[in-house]
This record gives sequence, structure tokens and C-alpha cells, in this order.
Amino acid sequence: MDSKKLIVCGDSFAIGIGCHDLIKEPVGSLVADKLGKPILNLAKGSSTNFSIFLQMQYVAENLSNDTDLMLIGNTSYDRVEWFPLDADLKCNISNEMVNYHQYPPYMDKSYDVHGKNISLPNPMADDDRYTGTMFTENFVGVIDYWETVGRDKKLSHYYQRFDKEPRSRMETLYNYAVSIHEPRINRIYSIGVLALGHQLLKAKGINHLIFTEDVKTYSKYIDKTNLVNISWGQLSLDYPDDMNKYHTSAEGHQVAYSKVMDKLKENGWI
Repeated sequence: MDSKKLIVCGDSFAIGIGCHDLIKEPVGSLVADKLGKPILNLAKGSSTNFSIFLQMQYVAENLSNDTDLMLIGNTSYDRVEWFPLDADLKCNISNEMVNYHQYPPYMDKSYDVHGKNISLPNPMADDDRYTGTMFTENFVGVIDYWETVGRDKKLSHYYQRFDKEPRSRMETLYNYAVSIHEPRINRIYSIGVLALGHQLLKAKGINHLIFTEDVKTYSKYIDKTNLVNISWGQLSLDYPDDMNKYHTSAEGHQVAYSKVMDKLKENGWI
């Protein structure tokens, strides 16, 4: 087996949420197995495109010598990141600050497969700089939290990460989500931060593919060689999971795997 790693960045789709086997079935695992490479999956549920950039930056700054290929799934434009009220903001913003431990499948026993609750090791846990303080959340989650838990001060195992946040802050986020947020603005900002990550990886000579359903627009800012036409949303419609996760199944990951392999051959990387 090649000693250099295949590293995956992205959100819950890139982890493989929707698959029954998070070790073998996600697209990154399929590619790694085919190429005979060890895999490191740095993706996190509810990642924003900014936090996906932080994953890319982390690889460029810490793992470039051990990385042979990266697969990077972008995410939706309806997401937000913020720091808790008591956060130490003196440090540079980095992937060590993102709250991996509070999301499935890294949160304790947070992923239900056939009635059995499992969890995967936090990929950042061995980094002694890890603080996991920065929130990244989709606005659907913010809305759901406020309408089902926050407004009435109910307790929730899933949303316990927000327990220490003042209700006034969560209400502000809710109001922003329902009345101010504009995904078209966030789309431009998202393409920008992914382009920054692309430039970091390119400078380090790391082969990488960024998933997007909008290759035409992304290719204005990111080399077309590094783009592959994969839409997690469309795969979720065409191959929905049977776990009520609103993601795509292992079958959808097989489709993504085929597209990745075709792109790797087209680029002459395999």
C-alpha cells in the first residue's frame, strides 16, 4: 500500500452520512481502496465552505508531505460559523478550532445504524492544539434548534452544543436566518474561500479534486483540472438513503466514485 494518504475534506456528505458503513462505503473510502492508499477523512457534519477551507489549509500546512491526493466536497450556501461568547479569540482561526466532537458521527454514539448507535474517532483529537470551540451550522439547524428547543428552553441531546450560548445570541442567529441571509452572497464568498484553499494546495503540489455541480462558474477561479462535476443534492434525490438522513446512499457514493475515477484518469493522475 502507498504510504501517502488520500485525504477527504467536506461536510456530512463527504463523511458518508447516509451510508450504513462509514468506513467502507463513502466515496473517499472507495477511491482509497482502489488506489491502495490509507485514508484520512477530515470532513465534518454541517461544515461551512469556510470551515472546509480550514480543512484544506490544515492539510497544506501540516500534512503536505504525507498527502498524495485530496477529495474535497463543497457544501451548500446556507451555513454560518461563529464563536461562542466565552471563546478565546487571540489565536489564529484554524481547523483545530472547529467543533468536530459535537457532530455525528464523532459525537458519542451519535450515528444510528439498524438500531445500534456508533461513533467514529474525531480525526482532530490527536492534535494537541485542538480546542473545538468554533461552531459551524446550517441555517436549517439554527431554525430547527430555535423553534423546537431554544425558544422554550427545552433540553436536547443533539443540540446540547448550544446549551451555554445565551438565548439572545441564538435568537439573533434565527432572525438572521429567516429574514436576512442571502445564499447568493454566500455562494460568492464560498467560491472565494475554496479558491484560496485550491491555491494553497496547488502551491504545495498536492493533487486535489473539488466537487461542484457548477463547474462553469467555479472554473473561472479554480483550475478546471481540479474540478469534478458531482452534486450531493442531486445524488440525494436520485439515490436517497434509507436511514432518514436526507443524504445519499452507498449507491450514490458509487456514482460519485465513478466520476472521481474518470477524472483521475482524464488528468493522468492514475
